[in-house]
Amino acid sequence: MTPVAQRINANAAAHRIDTTLDTRRYALANGRHDTARAAILLLSGSASISLDKDSIELAAPALAWVNVPPQSHLRVSAGSAGYLLSLSDVLVKEAAGQGAESVPLRYLADRRVVQNRLDAAEAVQEMSASFRSIERELKLGGKASWSYLTAHLTLILIHCWRLSGLEDVSQQGHSTNSTLLMRFRHLAELHLREHWKIARYAAELGISHDRLHDICVRTLKRTPLELLHDRLTHEACLRLVRSGLTIEQVAADLGFRSTTHFSRFFRLRTGLTPARYRLEAKQQLSSHEALAIRNYADWP
Repeated sequence: MTPVAQRINANAAAHRIDTTLDTRRYALANGRHDTARAAILLLSGSASISLDKDSIELAAPALAWVNVPPQSHLRVSAGSAGYLLSLSDVLVKEAAGQGAESVPLRYLADRRVVQNRLDAAEAVQEMSASFRSIERELKLGGKASWSYLTAHLTLILIHCWRLSGLEDVSQQGHSTNSTLLMRFRHLAELHLREHWKIARYAAELGISHDRLHDICVRTLKRTPLELLHDRLTHEACLRLVRSGLTIEQVAADLGFRSTTHFSRFFRLRTGLTPARYRLEAKQQLSSHEALAIRNYADWP
């Protein structure tokens, strides 16, 4: 098996749910990888998702995007049809993207979306095409494309965002703490490498430094500076593992005034030097995710 095929096999699995006369049960956590999410598109019939003590009922046409705990499963009623995707955290994060324009998708990626009896026929048709494309691509084995998978998963995330109503909520003013935090995150994406002071972020948001600090601490249990440092560390980890840049180039690209300053910052955050982190991460099958100190999706 090629390295690309191994990577795909370790991060995604798909099941087409065909109509049968019997009730069927599917494990949501795929044994080949550390499943983080399950995406379910039910085109006909009904189903039930069991997540520990929580149960979610689906009535077609339905869409579900859920975090997957161990032993969770999907029970599909007789006569039902659709698709099930089991997805790793690595694949989901890559599909959501890292740019400022991807903030809504990263916000959604760690949240539950359940929509029953969808009346958006065109959206269901488009999503069905993406689910089907992913299912077919995974069957190609060594010829499968990681980029092809992430492209279709991005489309699914966009549909989840729109159908959930979060897109409408995000456009309704900026009065809530959640929206302020999303705007803060958006600014962080745009100006992270410029190393803005917290006061400048607050000014751009039209609030005081103290209010921004209070919102972050009360909502996320971390200060604005800690959140920015988390994001900067996450970006450094990605570049050290996924890019061919030298450590000096990574430091410069992230706006550090010197390699020494970057190395000091990185070691304080991870306990490892950039060189050591790169070496250990590349020895891990799950890449940087095995060593990441925090999940950037903790942001709203």
